[in-house]
Amino acid sequence: MNIKQWAVALLFGSLVLGAASCSKDDPNGPKSSVAIKYLEGSWDLGKPTISPETITIEGKEYKVADHIFKTFLFTGLGWEPRFILIKGETAELNAVGYCVQHSMKLALKEGKLSVHNLPIGSVVREGRLLKLEISITNALLKQIPSEHLTQGESGFILKALAEQGKDLKITATGTK
Repeated sequence: MNIKQWAVALLFGSLVLGAASCSKDDPNGPKSSVAIKYLEGSWDLGKPTISPETITIEGKEYKVADHIFKTFLFTGLGWEPRFILIKGETAELNAVGYCVQHSMKLALKEGKLSVHNLPIGSVVREGRLLKLEISITNALLKQIPSEHLTQGESGFILKALAEQGKDLKITATGTK
């Protein structure tokens, strides 16, 4: 190869390396991060894990997952969230079903999620995955006025969780 061919090859190589280093998803980012620049974007959520899975009310067993997203706590998402959009200090949970999209906005600061200044969970990026956790303690449930606990078609689930001394925990993993 002559000098011109080497020069063209080096120029082309530097352009490819430069473009690769400016990619949106930084593979050299930290293994675990709550920094907005690593969290920002739209993340598809897998099926959430909900604890407790079931709750017994007056001798009848109910799946918590079938009802929890219809309660006032989730402002009527209606269904389990399918993706989360993180932009700045806002995280928006989105549920899609029957050609309708419902969303719920949460405040986000340093990886902590809150609603009306009440901490309810966290988001952390681990490698190429986003870990979402919503945790509502029984102490918080007991502070909610009883008329709010019974609002909506599925409010009885919240009331039972509070009465039975159980915490609510929802976890999901997201991918870009």
